[in-house]
Amino acid sequence: MKSALFCLALLALPACSLFHPAGEATMAAPDTPPPAYKPIVFAASQATPAERAACEAAGGVIRPGGRRQWENCVQPFADAGKACSGDTDCVGKCYYEGRIGLAPGAAAMGTCQHNDAGFGCNTAVENGKIARTLCAD
Repeated sequence: MKSALFCLALLALPACSLFHPAGEATMAAPDTPPPAYKPIVFAASQATPAERAACEAAGGVIRPGGRRQWENCVQPFADAGKACSGDTDCVGKCYYEGRIGLAPGAAAMGTCQHNDAGFGCNTAVENGKIARTLCAD
């Protein structure tokens, strides 16, 4: 059942497109690098109205995060979930999502991170190998 859903999802991918503000659909060339990413960082623990507007305009949502639960602009990445062998393959970072316990240096493929939330523990993949696990709060 899961494999059938996965295959169906893969068949639907070509139908996906990005929309310009004017509403016209475009498809990016397959070898086009992902769009540049600019993090939106708030100056204080809570976003100002202008910071909120900038976050929402970038497709982000405001969520509390970290130990202090300060507001953050969490932006999704266009290549979220794509297979990767290192950060150069992704807008964000390339993280390993497989079984726990692989030692640094072990061969592994990663997945491009889904958003820029930045909190939690993640195992980095660099040059097709496990690099390190870092935890951030």
